[in-house]
Amino acid sequence: MKDFNLNTKPKIKTGFQVPDHYFEQFEAKMMEQLPKKEVKVISLFHKKQVWISSIAAILLVMIAIPIYFNMAKTNTLETATLETYLISEYSTYDIVDKLTNEDIMALENDLSLNDDAVEAYLLDTQNIDYYLNQ
Repeated sequence: MKDFNLNTKPKIKTGFQVPDHYFEQFEAKMMEQLPKKEVKVISLFHKKQVWISSIAAILLVMIAIPIYFNMAKTNTLETATLETYLISEYSTYDIVDKLTNEDIMALENDLSLNDDAVEAYLLDTQNIDYYLNQ
């Protein structure tokens, strides 16, 4: 390849020319072509609204949680209420018919009868003669 020296050879024209006063008018033309952007106005009270609404939500939750748990406690049935309902609606035989063998085994395991408890029950009942004769 031949050595090429720009100092000895004539310069080649590129074909591109900068228009007259291009760099002086460039900024003004560019600013005209940009879309006019409206400035967004942000309220000074916007952050206060967020804080106030978050505090209100926390207070609402603090009030709602105890009310919810109190309602859950009042919906539970006491054992005595359940027993009264079962006695008034069903006979002993109906209840026994609905129990499965597994239920009966679980009841036998849960019940622990000792002599003192049986004796106290017999003394409190009115039909002691009936039980003694059989």
